[in-house]
Amino acid sequence: MGKRYYSTAFVLILVLIQQGLSQTGGRQIFQFLNLSPGARIAALGGMPVAWRAEDPGVVFQNPSLLTEKLDGSIYFSHQYYFSDIGSGHFSYSHHLDKQDLNLQAGVHYVNYGNAPQTDIYGNTLGQFKSSESDFYIAASKTFQERLIIGANLQYVFSSLGFESAQGLCVNAGISYFSPEKNFGLSLVFKNAGVQIKKYNQLKETLPFEVQLGFSKKLKHLPLVYHITFQHLETWDVRYDDPDLSGDGVLFGTAPTTTEFDKFVGNFFRHLVIGTELSLTKKENLVIRLGYNHLRKKDLGLSDYQSLAGLSAGFGVKIYKFKLDYSYAVYHLAGGTSQITFSTNINSFLKKEM
Repeated sequence: MGKRYYSTAFVLILVLIQQGLSQTGGRQIFQFLNLSPGARIAALGGMPVAWRAEDPGVVFQNPSLLTEKLDGSIYFSHQYYFSDIGSGHFSYSHHLDKQDLNLQAGVHYVNYGNAPQTDIYGNTLGQFKSSESDFYIAASKTFQERLIIGANLQYVFSSLGFESAQGLCVNAGISYFSPEKNFGLSLVFKNAGVQIKKYNQLKETLPFEVQLGFSKKLKHLPLVYHITFQHLETWDVRYDDPDLSGDGVLFGTAPTTTEFDKFVGNFFRHLVIGTELSLTKKENLVIRLGYNHLRKKDLGLSDYQSLAGLSAGFGVKIYKFKLDYSYAVYHLAGGTSQITFSTNINSFLKKEM
């Protein structure tokens, strides 16, 4: 029975890798799938995909982090994005005792608000709305105690005025956790799927990505650090804008960049680092810090120093409720705030003996 599951997982991995080999960043639909589903995730750089924290939001990114401890969890998050754009995430988790399966159902969405509708001459005809939603169901199962395999199925819907697009995709992951050494390891395949309805009959790929994450809790300090390698399906993730000139310099001489410098710079673009430190024994107060080098390089300005790529936040547990907040810096112009509320309904249903 175990060999059959491992064989199925291996075949799935090969299919997912093959799908993502020919994709190019910046030319994909449904990019909102990469928006953070929770404040804790955003504070840690956007992808802490290896640690089995009691965080229902990270299950959307890596379904293999869905454990029995999340049974009964209700989760809601809202992100205050740029230009009055708002995104959010809602989920509920449940454990099936008989089948020994962990399930989660939820929705991941973004609302772009209203925009003016005009004709070809610029005359205003009114306004139109645009939004995107992802309805998903995730499942995971534990094998040999420390190994969990999980996947979710997502129906994606995007609307722009009177036009719309639809798609189907999956996230799949496998995670390993060692309680003795307090470390976790995960391999994740994100957004593998196809369009089933296109905008203007234009075929576009989904933002497929492969991630490898490692997390560990220190022995003598209540600190967990997360190291994630993103975009393993593509080595060169440096942004290449064909509209820019060869060196991108208007005045003066362009700096010389060696092949070694390009290699090192590209390597660190794959790296995302996050840390979270508990200030109390029961982890009722946690502070977090993250850094995403790819975001720093893609959205930073060469002429000005900024905090682009950095993110920070905190988590507070009061009674049976958790509140998380994060602020992520994207550009010199500013960043985004995100707030998350979560609780577990089972904690209210349990009766004291």
